[in-house]
Amino acid sequence: MPIECLISFDNNTQGVYYAGQELSGVVDLTVDTTKRVKAIHITVNGYAKIRWIKKGYPRDSERAMCRAYRSYLSSRSYVLGSCGSTTSTDWIAGEYSYTFHVILPENLPTSFDGKYGQIHYEIITTIDRSGRYPKVYKLPFTVIQPLDLNTDNIYRVPLDILNRKRFWSFCCPTGPLTVKFSTPYCGYAPGQKIHFVLYINNESSIDITHCHVKLKQEVTYEAHDPHHELRYDKNMIARKDFGNVLRWSRRVYRDCLELPSIPPTSLKTSCPITVGYVIKIGVKPTEFHRKMKLKVPVTIGSIPIMDNSDNLTANNNNIVADSNDSHNSRNAVNGVVTRNESLSAIVSIDERYDERVTHTLAPLSRLEDGLDTENFNTPIILVTDVDNPPDYVSMSKLRLDPEINSIDIFDIVV
Repeated sequence: MPIECLISFDNNTQGVYYAGQELSGVVDLTVDTTKRVKAIHITVNGYAKIRWIKKGYPRDSERAMCRAYRSYLSSRSYVLGSCGSTTSTDWIAGEYSYTFHVILPENLPTSFDGKYGQIHYEIITTIDRSGRYPKVYKLPFTVIQPLDLNTDNIYRVPLDILNRKRFWSFCCPTGPLTVKFSTPYCGYAPGQKIHFVLYINNESSIDITHCHVKLKQEVTYEAHDPHHELRYDKNMIARKDFGNVLRWSRRVYRDCLELPSIPPTSLKTSCPITVGYVIKIGVKPTEFHRKMKLKVPVTIGSIPIMDNSDNLTANNNNIVADSNDSHNSRNAVNGVVTRNESLSAIVSIDERYDERVTHTLAPLSRLEDGLDTENFNTPIILVTDVDNPPDYVSMSKLRLDPEINSIDIFDIVV
């Protein structure tokens, strides 16, 4: 029967630790017969390793291999024998338990496993035997470099990006295509949802076939042997796809990107592996026109922002507002009212009344059957000719006028 080894952590079954925490555990060894050993030692090891083969060189060439290695943690303790021992002792059959304990340094980078390298941490139990190869048992564990998004107010700043583009059709420029993307924060943590608003105003004569919003992980690998060289890799984390936007129309998409368990953004550059995240927006027109691309960085931390306002945004997902431009009046405003997909509204501005907007509802049967308008809090999306996305208007501000079978809105600035 071979030697049995079981490595376990104290009060941490998952083996996940923050940098700076205390790591401790037990190594249980079972031996069926007496064996001759030189020493038994337990090592807590952590390192970053990079390796890839360059194209255009023979595989056996030294210049073909790009590599880098950096050690972050190496703590060894002998539980039997000593370092460099040449004498062997009898290890009597039985069951043995050895403890290990170490304080993790605060500057440890987060564990990572990528295409060209890895940041790895492990517990190694080594049994040096006389006249034979050593017996080695390993158990990996995860280290997270803490990034508290509450320590800096910059992570609370909303993300907002705007871009315009004109197409060429029959040697003439078309109207502008305006794309605006915004999120409530620029810092998030795994397990959260990135709620966003995507506003597309297509005033051109070219149809938009589809658009998407995706979160991508960008990894940079830095090799130093035989010379300094960089290599990049990208991984898809989350993606949302949306439909078309016809010419001379506009849409507002409200949705979210769910964050899985991913390593936080690398803020310290001492590691040869750097991890970052970006949100990319793509709008694809028809025919041979080039896609419009927007890119905005986002920070992924380990401790989320402590704010209860996220719940307000989470209830406003998947709301789309469509409208068409009016050729007769530049002041026309179109909108959508949603309540269980049973109400629709068309908003128009009456120039004779500066502060009054009348919403004609169809159908009105549910309102006439005793609908409680005081608790009627369904939001309205107003789509205007400006570049800003529409705002929510609470239905509690609406007052039902039974004489004209319409709902009046007061104190709305368009």
